[in-house]
Amino acid sequence: MITRYRRRETLPAAGPAIAAELMDGLGEVGPHSHEFIEIVVVESGRADHETRSSRRSVRRGYCAVLRPGEWHSWRECQDLRVWNIYLGTEVLQSALSWLRDTPECSSLISPPAPGRVTERALAGPALTSVIDWLAAVPPRHPSDGISSSAQRVGLLTAALGEIAAAPELDEPAAGLRPAPHLPTSIASTLRLLEHDVAHPWTLGELADRTHLSPSHLSRLFSQATGMAPIAYLARLRAEHVAADLINGDDPIAEIGGRYGWPDPNYLSRRFRHVFGVSPRAYRRRYGQAASPRP
Repeated sequence: MITRYRRRETLPAAGPAIAAELMDGLGEVGPHSHEFIEIVVVESGRADHETRSSRRSVRRGYCAVLRPGEWHSWRECQDLRVWNIYLGTEVLQSALSWLRDTPECSSLISPPAPGRVTERALAGPALTSVIDWLAAVPPRHPSDGISSSAQRVGLLTAALGEIAAAPELDEPAAGLRPAPHLPTSIASTLRLLEHDVAHPWTLGELADRTHLSPSHLSRLFSQATGMAPIAYLARLRAEHVAADLINGDDPIAEIGGRYGWPDPNYLSRRFRHVFGVSPRAYRRRYGQAASPRP
């Protein structure tokens, strides 16, 4: 069973929904997921990091990006110090919207292709700088308001920039590297899809909104993300559905309708393509009421 960590227990009550936290001497942590994006950075020690796609032994400098609805766990931990960066998805439309304007940063926070988790390898001065910046981030619930919020945004922006520039841990499959430059029209398309996942987007409508032909938009978008626009939308929807399946007992058809998939059969096919199992099987395997943070 999977524990789900909620944003109200993790992200600041006011200001941008971003935070950082050091997990010092981390022991085994069972499978858990989040209502937000979590980026982990190993400062020291070693452990086995398990996700839906793999289990690997990790050491200093390992980074992974866990999207909403994805689960992970820590096993066989030895003197493990891990920094967690927490991002509410809405900050990608506001305080951190600039991340969409560079291919490296966009690929860091965009949904990966089905069956993959984004992993990077930090080393040398870049790793030292990231750890120093994270250590300076104000606490999640500061009392001095806008000043602490501004510091959090600045320090975490610097850290995210270094993580985004780090090499991928493994060579990606052909076609998954971002384009050399992320066109403004593609950044706009990403924002449109993420802002309203329930909207019945079509390639034609997206092309009209970005002033491109459908074929040109599809080609540029695939070069930038490794996925066609509608496949990217399906990934976003599946993440939202997975998060609701883990935490709650709403009917599966109701959850699907909430995110633009009112047909249960179509929902099941699309969800299985992303997560490898049907929504019913995913809930049966992982569903559990959220537990308080340790």
